[in-house]
Parts: sequence; structure tokens; C-alpha cells
Amino acid sequence: MSDILEFADRFFNAVEGGDIDAVAGFYRDDVTVWHNFDNLDQSRHDNLATLAGISGRYDAFAYVDVRHTAVEDGFLRQHVIKATVGKKTVNVPAVLRVYVEGGQIHRIEEYFDRGQLDVVFS
Repeated sequence: MSDILEFADRFFNAVEGGDIDAVAGFYRDDVTVWHNFDNLDQSRHDNLATLAGISGRYDAFAYVDVRHTAVEDGFLRQHVIKATVGKKTVNVPAVLRVYVEGGQIHRIEEYFDRGQLDVVFS
């Protein structure tokens, strides 16, 4: 089980660091990423584009208060998204259920309040 937690750390370090090529290596070609705020499944291509745009949307972006829990077919991830634009900073709690098969992610279900994150743009 510790292998999956190391996998989780490497994956989210790549996301937070903006290493989209590394993130892509964690994903199966048919990965889907679902978000609670729009109830839609995002494709691999669209999710990688979203993640690649983080550095252009925020002056600072980080995951803090990180916790992982291994489960039979992947892991749970809890963190707080800390994002800053100009003088506005928000801290948005998030939970992700990540499904891993054959050493690659095939589905992510992400839960957070998008409205809290949008506060930095108002």
C-alpha cells in the first residue's frame, strides 16, 4: 500500500509543479476526470490543458494540508488548494478519489467548491 501513496505524492508533485508531460505519463489514454461542480467527465486532453493553465491563472498555487489514504483500487487525496491572484488568496478544501489500474490513473473524481476558488478573480 505504501507504493500507491508514493505514486500519489509523485503525481501531485508533478501537477503542482506544472510538469504536464510527467502528469500525462500517469494517465491512461482513456482517463476521465469528473468534477462535482459541473458533473461532467473531462477527457485526458482537456484535463491536461486545464492543468497546464494553472500557472497562467494564478500568481501562486499550492496544495497544503495534504492527506492520502490508500484504498483497494487507488487512493483518496485530501488537500487545501491555496491560490493567489494579486492581493486575494483563498484556501479551498478538496477531496479526490483516484482510481489506479496497471500503474496508471484511469479515473479521478474531484470534489471542491468552485465558487470559493473563483473569489480570487472577482
